Amino acid sequence: THDAQSIKGMVPDGAEPFKGKTNEEITVTLTQEGVYGVKCAPHYGMGMVALIAVGKPVNLDAATAVKHTGKAKKVFADLLSQVPAN
Repeated sequence: THDAQSIKGMVPDGAEPFKGKTNEEITVTLTQEGVYGVKCAPHYGMGMVALIAVGKPVNLDAATAVKHTGKAKKVFADLLSQVPAN
């Protein structure tokens, strides 16, 4: 049982948050520059997360400031450390 949804605080200003339904495919078009944090809500604590970069990471500081729990904390620390600052 999986879903995909954006994480509060990890969506650039002006971009629409998204939330897919459990076990249904979701298509999202990301046009606003920045980084987008994505999670599978049922498996977030197990580290089932992703980071999508679109253009310049204009919201990198805000995204990095979001607190995470469980294995998601380490996964996001690793992913965010790979994003160039500009």
